[in-house]
Amino acid sequence: MQAEMWRLYRHLIFGGVVIVVCCYIVMEFTQIRFGASKAEQLLCVDAEFSSALLLSGVSQNLPDSQFNWTLTSKELPVVSDIPSLMIDKTWLKFPDNSYQLTFGDSDSPILIGRASQGNPLFQLESLVKLFLQTDRMGYQEKIDLMESMPCLAMKKISTDVSDPIMGVVLVHGAYSEYGFVWKDKDAKEPVYLSVAQSDSFSLTLVVVLVVGVGITIMLLLIWRELVSLDFKRKTFESITRQIARGRSGLPKGIPDSSGTLKELAYSFDSMSSHIQRLLKVQREMINAISHELRTPIARLRFGLEVMKDEVDDDVAKTIEALEGDVEELNTLVDEVLTYGKLEGGSLALNFSELCIAQVVDNILQHNHLLLQHLDVQVHIDKNDLVLADEHHLSRALQNLILNASKYANSKIVITFSHDEERWQLDIEDDGPGIAFEDRDKVFIPFQRLDNSRTRASGGYGLGLAIVQRIAFWHGGAVLIDASESGGAKFSLIWSRNQHQKTLS
Repeated sequence: MQAEMWRLYRHLIFGGVVIVVCCYIVMEFTQIRFGASKAEQLLCVDAEFSSALLLSGVSQNLPDSQFNWTLTSKELPVVSDIPSLMIDKTWLKFPDNSYQLTFGDSDSPILIGRASQGNPLFQLESLVKLFLQTDRMGYQEKIDLMESMPCLAMKKISTDVSDPIMGVVLVHGAYSEYGFVWKDKDAKEPVYLSVAQSDSFSLTLVVVLVVGVGITIMLLLIWRELVSLDFKRKTFESITRQIARGRSGLPKGIPDSSGTLKELAYSFDSMSSHIQRLLKVQREMINAISHELRTPIARLRFGLEVMKDEVDDDVAKTIEALEGDVEELNTLVDEVLTYGKLEGGSLALNFSELCIAQVVDNILQHNHLLLQHLDVQVHIDKNDLVLADEHHLSRALQNLILNASKYANSKIVITFSHDEERWQLDIEDDGPGIAFEDRDKVFIPFQRLDNSRTRASGGYGLGLAIVQRIAFWHGGAVLIDASESGGAKFSLIWSRNQHQKTLS
């Protein structure tokens, strides 16, 4: 996983660097654009006041203006016509960042001005004062002219000052904005004049957008890596589950670019193969020993039968005890062979419809001597049919019933139930029960619990393991719970749909 972690860190570092670089580029670009836009606005105000002074005849020479003006007509328009000329003026910007401003018709303009943006020094104050303090125009004419200037912002203000404002005053506002306060003798309220701000994009907003986009891209890259890691985790989990179920070999096309998952999966597969080889050797050895034991056991049984007819009664009792021991040994060999077949997968099951009540009744009749001291209660409908292998289902139910008889104090309760998906047979006893932490151990082969339930029962620890494997082959399981009478409750559950294809 080291490669994946390094890839995540790399995305974080790369994303941070990209965000910083993009913010720097955007801020520089915005400042350049903002400076150029501000210079154009100042140049526009210069042109509007200069043209108003020239067209109204207030002045014929404006050294403080950025423009070089040329009057092409000797007859000046009346002041009332100047606002329309202001609105219809023509701006031209050339590739060398120079400007040309034309008033009037393009074929026969009245006034032409040319300027270059190379000079950063604007002397608007003298132009504004010259325009506002001239006596050649009235107050209302000045107001009309300024209202026709698109690059100029004008609004009336109310000020509380000790001295009245007479003339023009240069003032500074917030965000480096500067303007002029003008109080005419004929006006009741002063007027605030400033450069109209164009709709330029906000530097802060652009930076926030860039940072947001950068963080989003970085999160998407990290999310992609996390999704890839989660997919690999699920794949590896699926592989380990398949190995745990006994699958040998790895599936093809494991999604792992760095090879870490493949290496780990191959290690698990190698370990699983080694465990399977050990288990196979163990099963083969147990089966071989069990098969080999059948011959000497048969000889012992035959020899003991022969000896019983030739000895007196005292020796015959000893021989009968030995026959019991030989029978126990034969039962152990039979259970070992049965469990080996169930565990090794070499078992062939023949499924058919069975009357579950008849199966249970046959088991009770066959073992009536072992169950005669108990009250066995059976709650099964005579018409209930199940789908199962008769021999192995009988073996499983017999093991459960005899297991309950070993620990029951007075009674055993057998109950059958079913739904649309499964059949269930519950066998309960009123014995000491099984502790919750020991319930999984009873299915381990040759496992014996160190409590009162197992010390007095005898057995070999294979009966319940065989029941569990038979339930597995029937598509079910064996569950353990506490009985209502205080003992243990074993539930054999198997699927109704598991083997329909086998029947068909």
